[in-house]
Order: sequence, then C-alpha cells, then structure tokens
Amino acid sequence: MESLRNKAYNLLRRSESLFKTDMVYAAKGGFWISFGQGMSSLLSLFLIIAFANLLPKETYGMYKYILSLAGILNIFTLTGMNSAVSQTVAVGHDGALRSSVRYQLKWNLLMLLAFWILSGYYFMQGDDLLSISFLTLGAFIPATLALNTYGAYLDGKREFKLASLATMGSTVIYVIGVLAAIFLSGEVIWIIFAYAATTFVSTLFFYFFTIKKFKPPAEDGGEVLRYGRKLTYVGFIGPVASQIDKIILTHFWGPAQLAIYALALAVPEKAVALLKNWVGIGLPKFSVKTAAELNTVFYRRIFQGILIGALAALIYVALAPYLFKYLLPQYLDSILYSQILALSFLFAIPNRYISLLLVSQKMSGAIFANSALQSVLQILFYVVLGIWGGIMGLILANVIFNFVGMIANISIWRLNSRGI
Repeated sequence: MESLRNKAYNLLRRSESLFKTDMVYAAKGGFWISFGQGMSSLLSLFLIIAFANLLPKETYGMYKYILSLAGILNIFTLTGMNSAVSQTVAVGHDGALRSSVRYQLKWNLLMLLAFWILSGYYFMQGDDLLSISFLTLGAFIPATLALNTYGAYLDGKREFKLASLATMGSTVIYVIGVLAAIFLSGEVIWIIFAYAATTFVSTLFFYFFTIKKFKPPAEDGGEVLRYGRKLTYVGFIGPVASQIDKIILTHFWGPAQLAIYALALAVPEKAVALLKNWVGIGLPKFSVKTAAELNTVFYRRIFQGILIGALAALIYVALAPYLFKYLLPQYLDSILYSQILALSFLFAIPNRYISLLLVSQKMSGAIFANSALQSVLQILFYVVLGIWGGIMGLILANVIFNFVGMIANISIWRLNSRGI
C-alpha cells in the first residue's frame, strides 16, 4: 500500500511540469471536494426521484416557485461574506469566522422582516399556502445563511475533508427530513417546513462543531466585514438574476412547466456545482500569489477547464436518456432540454476560476463591474428568451449567458491584472 501511495505521489509530482500546478494539493483537495459533492449529489438525486414519482408536477413546481421567491430575498443578506471569510482565513486571520457570523445574524434581521412582510401580504390576499410558507422560511433561513459561513472557514483553512463530510452530513439530514414530509403529507407547506428546519439544524450543528474543534478567536473582524460588505454590494443583483428564470416560467407558463424545467436542470446543476467546487480549492493558493504570477498560467487554465467541461458534457449527453427513462419516467420531456444545457459545462470551470482570481486579488472594482454586467445580461437573456420560448428559451438563455459571461470574465481579468 505504501509503495502504491509513493508511486501515485511521484506521478503527481512529475505531472506538475505539464499542468503547472501543485498536483498533490489538487488531488488531495479535489478528491474530498469531488467525493463530498458526489455523495451529496447522489442523495439529492434520490430526493429528486422521489419528487418526480410521488408528487404531481404542479406540487413540485409550486415548491420550486416558493424557493425561488425566497431566493430573491437573499438581496437582504451579505451574500459576499463567505468569499471574504474564505480569503481572509486563507492568509491566517481565523477570527474572521465568529466576527462575521455575529455581524450577519444582526444584518439578516432585514431578511426576516422581508419574509414576514411578504407573508403578511399573501395573508391579506387570502393565499394561505404562500403566507405560511414565507412565515416558516423567515423563521429559519436568515440564521441558516449566517451560520453556514463555517464552510467558507473550512475552505480557507484547506480542511477540505471536513468540509466535504459536513456537506454530506447536512445533505443526509435534509433528504431524510424532506422525504419524511413527502411520504407523511405530500403537502407543499410541510415540505417547506422540513426543508427549512433540517437545513437550519444541520447548519447549526456543524457551525458549533467547527467552533469547538478549531477554537477560532473572537477578534475584531473589521477588515473581513468591510470586504464582505464590498463583495455584497457589488453582487447585489445576483439573487434576482439567479431566480428570475423560475419566476418568469411560473408566471407565464405555469408551475407544471417549472417542474419540467427544474428536472432538466437538476443533474446539470449538480455537475456544474461539482466542477466549480473542485476549482474552489485553489482560492487559498491564489490568495498568496500576485496577479503577474497567476497570469503566467491563465490561458492554460482556461483551456484545461474547457476541455474538462467538454468531456463532462459528452458523458452526460450520452447518459441522460437512460437516466430519465429509468429514474424519471414522468419527465421524459426534460431529456432534450437537459442535454442542451450540458453545453454550459464547457464554461463552468473558466467562469469559476476567473471569479476566484478576482476575489483572491481583492479587485473590488473589477468584481463590481463583472457582477453588474453579468447580472444584467442574465436577467435580459432570461426575460426575453423565457417569455418568447418558455423552457427552451430559458435553456438557450442559460447556455448563451455562460458563454458570453466567460468572454466578459476573461476581458475583465486581463484588463485589471496588467497594472498589478
């Protein structure tokens, strides 16, 4: 066993001349990221199969619609704080975790208020389903989004194994809770409660586990709070852009169409998340390098990312018909949409890579310009093509946006990294 380990180590070291990166670090971190995300994706896929086979399309569509509306309320949270904490911890400031969580818990009272105002509005409109759903989400989600910063802390400390195990544990709790709600009730309100409560409980547990294990100091977090606010301000449109497609589809085409669309997105979104998370292990490394050093391998990384994405897309396109035929037979209409969406795999790694470079170098101006441009483009593509073509329009909008976004990312990085 030791001999095999040494051979693998030597092979990785020899490959560094080809890939121009620390392959031992990438393999070790990448394994745990891939393992954790892969297991979580399998569990989530199991839950999706339950949704698809045990609930009517309208019920699943309404569930996704409510979560999409809730996602827009992320504009009232510090969405950039996790990136700021990860970057700050990577350079040795462990106190960023506790100070940022305390600050977020106070800030997120705005989100709680927004949830309950929305709940009151729907109560006055006589819509008990939406009213109770938003009341429930308001009780759990604001605190959950603050406490989940433990994951960014673990990433910054390069504790990829622990972060992956925490992700898997959280997913197990969430899946069990939601499955119980589906089997025992099948009502949207109880599924929403199960989602919100289990997510909160698992996040609370792993936050305090992280605090107990690493004992980060309760120091003043002025720098990380300022940087987290900056990243939040520059990405303020992001929550709207990320959910607008579901809102448009439900409003113009109905919740049943949203269910078909959501199933078409399900596996590709998990694959993209896996690719992006694997790239994310590089942030601690990027944070201690200069822009000039990063530029020496910039285009090589872009090309490698496109190749990996293309391979993943080909594999998924070949497997998708069997996946839907045997696991999601009620949603065969989603196959073509899902295969077209796989084209976005080509751009997932380059886009994530460049966004991490901008964060690692604290290019606030470039991040703002990039975020604003991409959010506006995303909303524009989704609104125009979604209203025009329904599901197919949104699928095309997604692929076009990711390609255009990659070109914009490359241009913004090259423009802003030259003078550093």
